Amino acid sequence: MRVRLIEERKDRRWSQQEIANFVGTTQHNVSRWEQGTTNPGHYFRNKLCELFGKSEEELGLSERGFPLLPTAEKSMEMTPTISSPTNADALWTVPYTRNPYFTGRDELLQQLAHHFSAARHRDVMNTHRVALTQPQALKGLGGIGKTQIAVEYAYRAREQGLYDHILWINAANEETIIADLVALAKMLPNFPTKGEKDQQKVTAAIKRWLEQCKQGWLLIFDNADDLALPQKYLPLQGHGNLLFTTRANAIAANAASIEVENMGLIEGTMFLLQRAQRQCVSDEERDAATNVVIELDGFPLALDQACAYIEETQCSFNDYLQLYQSHRKALLARRGTQSTNYPDSVATTWSLSFQKVQQVNPAAAELLRLCALLAPDHIPEELLRDGANYWPPLLQQAAGELYTFNHMLEVLLTFSLVKRLPRNHLLSINRMVQVVQRNMMEPEEQRQWAERLVYAVNRMFPGRPREEIHTWPLCIRYLEQVQACDTLIQQYGLESVEAADILERTGRYLHARSLYDLAEPLFQRALRIREHISGPCHLEVALSLYYLAVLYAEQGRYAETEPLLLCALHIRENALGSEHLLLAPILNNLAELYTQQGRYAETEPLLLRALHIRENALGSEHLLLAPILNNLADFYTQQGKYPQAEPLYWSALRIWEQAQRPEDLLLAYPLNNLAELYITQGNYTQTEILPQSALHIRESTPSSEKPLLAYPLSNLAVIYSKQGRHEEAEALFQKALHAREYSQGSDHPDIAYPLTGLARLYQEQKKYDAAELLYLQALRIGESTLRPDHPDLVETLYGFAILREMQGQMPEAITLYTRAFAIRKQIFGLHHPKTTEIHNRLRSVLAISGQIEETGVLNIEQS
Repeated sequence: MRVRLIEERKDRRWSQQEIANFVGTTQHNVSRWEQGTTNPGHYFRNKLCELFGKSEEELGLSERGFPLLPTAEKSMEMTPTISSPTNADALWTVPYTRNPYFTGRDELLQQLAHHFSAARHRDVMNTHRVALTQPQALKGLGGIGKTQIAVEYAYRAREQGLYDHILWINAANEETIIADLVALAKMLPNFPTKGEKDQQKVTAAIKRWLEQCKQGWLLIFDNADDLALPQKYLPLQGHGNLLFTTRANAIAANAASIEVENMGLIEGTMFLLQRAQRQCVSDEERDAATNVVIELDGFPLALDQACAYIEETQCSFNDYLQLYQSHRKALLARRGTQSTNYPDSVATTWSLSFQKVQQVNPAAAELLRLCALLAPDHIPEELLRDGANYWPPLLQQAAGELYTFNHMLEVLLTFSLVKRLPRNHLLSINRMVQVVQRNMMEPEEQRQWAERLVYAVNRMFPGRPREEIHTWPLCIRYLEQVQACDTLIQQYGLESVEAADILERTGRYLHARSLYDLAEPLFQRALRIREHISGPCHLEVALSLYYLAVLYAEQGRYAETEPLLLCALHIRENALGSEHLLLAPILNNLAELYTQQGRYAETEPLLLRALHIRENALGSEHLLLAPILNNLADFYTQQGKYPQAEPLYWSALRIWEQAQRPEDLLLAYPLNNLAELYITQGNYTQTEILPQSALHIRESTPSSEKPLLAYPLSNLAVIYSKQGRHEEAEALFQKALHAREYSQGSDHPDIAYPLTGLARLYQEQKKYDAAELLYLQALRIGESTLRPDHPDLVETLYGFAILREMQGQMPEAITLYTRAFAIRKQIFGLHHPKTTEIHNRLRSVLAISGQIEETGVLNIEQS
């Protein structure tokens, strides 16, 4: 911070802008000088001293050796500064005025400074000609701001006196390179080729002059999209640096590269406000400006166009945003009359690139149109290649073979229109390129591409994501593309079997990951499409109803679940008859629903009917009977009818053992359920072998199915806890927790089960602080992923309430007991043993707390 410069300015009550006007620079630069982030060059130091009537020392400007941008590296801090050119021979050929609205890009400018500073330091210490430092290139999409960064670097370098000569060459083609070099020769006094007509001799002489020049120079080749063109004009040695701006992607053989990306959110908002000259705005206006940056994806040229329109029409940021939604194509083609150094619009900037792609490789142009409708950041290459059957013939042929596929990408990479991530076999495309490409397509053409994409993504997405956990990584890889297809399905009203299929299968994956809010709208849209295509009574509609019902059931939305299951059952009964096998899954889920609600009188007939259907169709020993027997045993266990439950579990186990390999996963279910039955009966010694067997089976399964380990691990932990084997129990609970987190993440609702079990173990050991943390974590996960009245919350609420009671924190204990009681009462009714258990604890705590009236109300409700 240059305090003395700031004090002198404030003593005179001058603003930074007034200082800038006096010395002929921008307010932005004055701010940088005062902050100490840049050092004014010799010219501006003299101007400042003249303005204030003070010496450099008195203004705090006598420091030497500042790099172009602040850096922590000592080598940069020690870099000597070359004096600013003051003699008539100093050359400056930058054709652009300095952009007064230049904002941010500090990191990129720092990288340039770091790259070139070592070379300048070497040149100062060495008066002999030396080999040039590797050229530096700013590369990226047209309109991304490469030229503006080069211009800003040139002006800052002149301010700091980093070079004696700063030279600019338009490298768009060989003619412009030669013309600028010849013009440079005319500027040099006593140059030996004066009057020479042979331009090749003149350019060769300029090259020799740069190699022999004892002064420092910076040579900028702008728009060097074909880096082969300037190669023969480049000096091979000398006291200088070379800088290119280029759209080319593969430049490693010619220069070190810096990738220029879109502006970040903060940087883009700052630029937008400064460019539109609206720095002093309300929070609401600033938020609106940020929304414009988001909509334009931080693309610098698009932001500058927006500012030009806003400035010329004096509209608000919100007004522009609304106009952009409805007039996107026109606004991206409109440059405005107040453009700065870059006369072309976004659409115009890329139109030539698009035309060249079309001429060089028409299939690449089609690939670009295809990518314009996909999610832009992670486009799987195998989608483009393996989905080739759905593309038009030209693209189909080119994408189907790796050599021609790579050739297409090479053309697009040449203009930086796409990026390739070879390690992950992914592509990405700039969002603004997508917008302009889509604007160039007629609505019907867009719709055709959208349909093709839905077909291709439907083919690539796994078929049974809920049942096959090992496919989840592939589901994640394609999730963004499915979401893009979902948008296209809605936008273009696409109604096909493939559209319904991809929405439904993705919904099943999201359901398996307990991402209910994301899964639900996909299931609902798939259902509407199937109803519209096939009618409300089609069997495919019944399946969609079933999937949505299961989703609601897992969320505890029982009132919404039942009508969907009944409707699906009605459709299948009418279409297939009352004894068809496809009725059994719906009957089974209805039974589970009624069991959860304590509607036992309705549960048993449904399970018996499902069992009867499968026995009649498949025989009494078929594998599909085992799940029904297992669920019927669960039903009896919940009612306390243990003698009826136990033989059913053993029957299910026997069928599974006969039909499956000894290590098959399905065997773990009856083993685990038998263990829970014996735990409920207090039979811990004889029970231990059951979860151990289940655990042995599941530990031999693929790692992708590790969540299934959690159940036997937790049950075995409960047994050890009851036996006083606390250390072993804790290790098993921790292992169960890890098994859940392994593939389901740390915020999956099923994580709450081992967390609550471990909390109860600590509670029994009087480790109250540790138990409290686990209860809070389990409750946070449950409340953030489940409905407030979900039955899976009860165990955590109940256990936490007991802990609070033990800690003497009665008000919180009452709150927790009350919540748990309300959920149990809603599901099972007042007279169920599980409801009574919590009810009695609540009455006891209320009585201890002196809340006699509340206990009376509970007694009335209970009667």
